[in-house]
Amino acid sequence: MKTHLLRLYLSELRKRRKKTALITFAIGWGALSLLLLMSFGRGLSDSFSASFKGLGDNILIVFGGQTAKIHQGLPKGRRIHLYPGDLELLKSSIPEIAAISPESYSRFELRYGDKAANRNVNGVNPSFGVMRNQIPQAGGRFINEPDISESRRVLFLGWKVAQELFGTEDPVGKVVSMQRTPFTVIGVMKRKLQSSSYEGMDADQVYIPFSTFLSLYSQRFVDRIHLQPRQREQSLWLEQEIRRVLGRKYRFDPDDEYALQVWNTVREAETAGKVFSGIEIFLGVIGALTLLIGAVGVTNLMYAVVKERTREIGVKMALGAKRRHIVFQFLLEAMMIFVKGTVWGGLAAFNIVALVRMIPVSYEMEGIAGYLLRPRFSADILVFFLLVMGALVFMSGIFPALRASRLNPVDALRYE
Repeated sequence: MKTHLLRLYLSELRKRRKKTALITFAIGWGALSLLLLMSFGRGLSDSFSASFKGLGDNILIVFGGQTAKIHQGLPKGRRIHLYPGDLELLKSSIPEIAAISPESYSRFELRYGDKAANRNVNGVNPSFGVMRNQIPQAGGRFINEPDISESRRVLFLGWKVAQELFGTEDPVGKVVSMQRTPFTVIGVMKRKLQSSSYEGMDADQVYIPFSTFLSLYSQRFVDRIHLQPRQREQSLWLEQEIRRVLGRKYRFDPDDEYALQVWNTVREAETAGKVFSGIEIFLGVIGALTLLIGAVGVTNLMYAVVKERTREIGVKMALGAKRRHIVFQFLLEAMMIFVKGTVWGGLAAFNIVALVRMIPVSYEMEGIAGYLLRPRFSADILVFFLLVMGALVFMSGIFPALRASRLNPVDALRYE
């Protein structure tokens, strides 16, 4: 029976070759649009997520501020500074802190041979590199505990600083002059995507042990404190605890957001993730609507086929064909049109995505172009695509098929 229906479909296809070809093209174009829009949307979302994590993975960055409320008889407008002792206070008061590091910076000139670079030099602890996703290139390392305890004069360079000073030469082990003092390069940061920063991108930064920074620079307070919760879900609670503990020490209202500024990257990442999920959904809807246009064409074609083949349907029903046979025949014909269009549209989409992903993307590429050049297919995209196609096949074929199956055999045989 199915073989017979397939032969009938091929016979009808030859009669309506041009019209079927145009509708097949519309289906293929819709499938191509849907897959491309969803894969580029997913690539955009993934690239943003990776670049956002370039600042740090699930971290809170605490800055000193200025009080905006009167508290315990003290006036507003007081400057709140952070100090190295605050790290031990926070660690002992809040066990849920998994990692913590201070960060203080100043701008110094670095010299190597006849080359010089004026860059931010940041004093940090070893945990800073882990929290901020600062992975050293092969052959190098980040700052470690002996560097802190011995106040070693060592440098960890952002990759752009390393290029500016050393070019293609391997910087590890080389001696750089800073403040007329020799510093040994212990590592160079591996390239990474980064979309957020506060004093410039990490690629342009230089890092030294925090204890060494204190011996070079007279500033006693800490510019920032970086913290990482043990669990991602604890970030909002941890933010409140930080304000409570430091508010008690420096006597400011824990609800005074200006006294202590906390950059909660976990919360921002979740908000941004929702925005990009919305973009993905929007692009998927646009693609589905494009495909819907082709489905309307299939429906119109099938209605025209039913009308043209009214006498044929009447003969079949008079010879004993049941309604389900008629319905199955027209559903099969609609499905075959969709299959042909989907195959070439899907193959074209996969090839386009593969070609785009072959384009080399440098980390120096600015703007949205660098994000758009990383489209990606995934299992959920394929599932969504198949569900949309299945729904459209059914909707475009079932109504003409039902109309054909409800024809009165006597009236159908008299149809001219």
